[in-house]
Amino acid sequence: MLGWQTVFGNKRILGKWLLAVILPVLLIGGYLGATGHSNQKTDRLVVAVINQDKSASLNGKNQRFGDTLQQQLKESKHFKTSTYQSTRVAKQALKQGRISAIVEIPAALTTQLANYKKSGKSGTVNVSVATGNSQYGTQYIENQINAVIALANNKLSLGNTSDSTLSKLSSQSQNLAKQTKDLQTNLQAVGNAIDVNAANDLQSDASDLITDLSTYSAQLNDAVNADDKTKIQSLAVEINNISYKMQTTIAGGIGSLATNLSSTKALSDQSGVIQSSAKDINSGQQQISSQLKSLLSNQPDKNTALTQMLMLKMTDIKPIKTQGQVLMASLLVVGVSVMSVLFGLLLPVKPTKTDALALEQWWENFQIGGLLSILGSFLMVGSALLWHVNIGNFWYMTGIALLSQWGMMSLVWYLKQWLGQAGWWLSTVLLAIQTVFVVPNDPVSLQDSIFAFIRPFWPLSALKNAVNSLVFGGNDIEQNVMILIIWLLALTILLVTYYRVKQRENLKQELNV
Repeated sequence: MLGWQTVFGNKRILGKWLLAVILPVLLIGGYLGATGHSNQKTDRLVVAVINQDKSASLNGKNQRFGDTLQQQLKESKHFKTSTYQSTRVAKQALKQGRISAIVEIPAALTTQLANYKKSGKSGTVNVSVATGNSQYGTQYIENQINAVIALANNKLSLGNTSDSTLSKLSSQSQNLAKQTKDLQTNLQAVGNAIDVNAANDLQSDASDLITDLSTYSAQLNDAVNADDKTKIQSLAVEINNISYKMQTTIAGGIGSLATNLSSTKALSDQSGVIQSSAKDINSGQQQISSQLKSLLSNQPDKNTALTQMLMLKMTDIKPIKTQGQVLMASLLVVGVSVMSVLFGLLLPVKPTKTDALALEQWWENFQIGGLLSILGSFLMVGSALLWHVNIGNFWYMTGIALLSQWGMMSLVWYLKQWLGQAGWWLSTVLLAIQTVFVVPNDPVSLQDSIFAFIRPFWPLSALKNAVNSLVFGGNDIEQNVMILIIWLLALTILLVTYYRVKQRENLKQELNV
């Protein structure tokens, strides 16, 4: 009878129960931790940059805009960058999930941008992603790269505007503010000649606009001195809005007031000055508006090919048609692990026979589990066809799953035959550890460690890589299949050797007796 005294009185029984409780906790916690590193900590996502740009004359000086763009990508707080020299190596890293995207800057980018006004052709930056690795990570990286390119377009647009034009725009806005202030004084001189309320409203509106315009003009002057082109652009838009209000609200109100006061002596004394001021304000507003239209004509937020100097060409090397394609490899890893653990639980620990060959004893135990493994692999892969998931070659994938199933069953079987029930628990722990770190992509925090080197050689990792290559296309199927074959042969040799060693031990004991 199993009771608390029995459990606490026997350390082996207590250890088994504690392991049964802790193992699922480690499985869930480890999986959440691994997926958190690769998917949720977006600032650790890595973007590979291949800068092939060559120097050319742009905006009056010899430069490589590719260096500027690479620096902007590097300064982003939303992902990390890594420099690659080879496109082939970068794409291999992208397929394996070690990076999240590739930004490839072409050799003639600066030349294309320099010829933009003549040719009308935008410079193109190639971006490669792999949705099959992580849908969330790919979408996030695409948005962040688009934001960097939009910022680069803004700087390119302002780069075509000379400093003298910006200084002239600042000077005109200051003169317009002074003329508006003089107009306010003249409006006060008109006083309450005919329409007190209209004059007061007009004076109040003019006062508010003066305050705003003076503030923006001062900020614009500081921005010009600091060469802060992004702030200059924003302030120029605000000044344009105020100038438009002056043209419509103030100048229009003055016209109405002048008509109503045409018969008064106050108007006869001040109307010439007022009308002159209104004309000056209107003229100044039109000049600023004209320059702003020229300045802002190439803004990238219009999102058309005609207004963007820099364009993105997005390529997905692992496109997804169904969610099942993404999950297939991970589900097979889990399925193979669970089936191997259950088969190991059912396999009996048989005494070694001295009158039979070691290979014969191995086959006696292997044939049942091996045959059922064929059935299990066929059903696991066949379930994808049941739900119309495109997985490529059905028989090839079934063979890959079968190789891994035989290998993992042999691992559980060997440890159980060697260590008894404790060996089964040990094999379960080993399979759980593999599953935790293989199902998600490479944990980013471990990519530069020895873990990144040994992980591809794990049997379950080889299973996942081979299945993903088969589903999404890849050139590493053969090497992963070879890893599975080596594991199966090695574990089979260990089992046969174990039976052979046990036979010798039993034979020596019989001879001694």
